[in-house]
Amino acid sequence: MKAWGILTITALAGLGFAAPASAYDAQCFQNEHYLVIAQQRAEEVGSDFIIRPPAVGKIACIFETRDGDIRIGEHEDPLYFTGLSRNYLVLTRSTGPDGNLVIYDLDAGAFEPIVDLPADDEVIVGDNAVTYWERTAEGNEDNCPEFAEYSGYGFGAVIAEERILDTATGQISATGQSHCSSTQ
Repeated sequence: MKAWGILTITALAGLGFAAPASAYDAQCFQNEHYLVIAQQRAEEVGSDFIIRPPAVGKIACIFETRDGDIRIGEHEDPLYFTGLSRNYLVLTRSTGPDGNLVIYDLDAGAFEPIVDLPADDEVIVGDNAVTYWERTAEGNEDNCPEFAEYSGYGFGAVIAEERILDTATGQISATGQSHCSSTQ
């Protein structure tokens, strides 16, 4: 009897009677300014995001849009959560080893990113700052000490410069530090 029940369920599933495949569980991130609910897409790369005022008490981490919510994420845009600092949502965009850093000022209301540029993976999101390495120039034998090594592995090279977004003022400054990174 048990075998018959399993066969029936399997046959019904094959005919399209099974429940639709659910997306991944939602993840919630909150600070004193915003609640971000992220959900990885089941059929495509990337995540979708709901942004709303912070929750008071226990958070029901359910990916359902309510009136007044802000949605970020398009099906063809492979965005991933990196961090939340004050009113700044920090995301990465990538389908491979090299990608972009994408930062939204959630207080701005326009919901266009204030930063959307090629950057190294190393991003530090703190309470008062976001530190990242913006890729600014092609690496070569003259400006990249590791160029021969990277080339020997079949990789490219790029010069990255350290930047800091002060999340209290919204100002981005260069630290003067740079390094050479490999690219694929």
